[in-house]
Amino acid sequence: MAALSLALASCAGADATEETGTTGEPATTTTAAPTTTNTEEPATTTTVAGDHAMGEGAVDPDEIAAAYLATAGFQDVAVAEAAGYGSTMDALGCFESLESGGMGLHYLKEDLMDDVVDIAEPEALVYELDVDGEITGLVAHEYIVPVEAWTSDEAPTLFGREFHEHPVLPLWVLHAWIWKDNPAGLFEDWNPKVRLCPEGTPVFGVDLP
Repeated sequence: MAALSLALASCAGADATEETGTTGEPATTTTAAPTTTNTEEPATTTTVAGDHAMGEGAVDPDEIAAAYLATAGFQDVAVAEAAGYGSTMDALGCFESLESGGMGLHYLKEDLMDDVVDIAEPEALVYELDVDGEITGLVAHEYIVPVEAWTSDEAPTLFGREFHEHPVLPLWVLHAWIWKDNPAGLFEDWNPKVRLCPEGTPVFGVDLP
């Protein structure tokens, strides 16, 4: 992985190990000044059930549509790689929580790791792995702002939701499970419907809630 992934790996080193069977959380965090697409007055809104992590509320369907359209092609990992996203498997491993559910493997675009966030340009793409460790599909976006890049006293926001600080890595993060239903909530970190990391796969080595 490039310089940023290596930096994140070294940051996580004291708290994380690449071991099978341990658990973890989102691979990237950053501090940034959010810019969103289609965030003017929403014409209509959609209520997201079960959105406990960020608080229940309405989500602008135009913003969800913009996110879908921007990353639909990234279901093909080769297309994502051609667009500048790279696997963080070597640096951070696969993410899971034995109590709360799976997350998967992150593909990070380092050029986006700054103080700007955009619904149509997620800093990381989250892919689910099958039992053999092969990618089965794109399941979520992860929007990230490095803590050191964010200068506001308020948290970054997208979709009308505040980012939260990663408990281990120096990042502000927000997951959006737009490609796979999450019964725990659209903006929760973990998804009970996502497979846990396959046996033999390096796992982000911190048991996070």
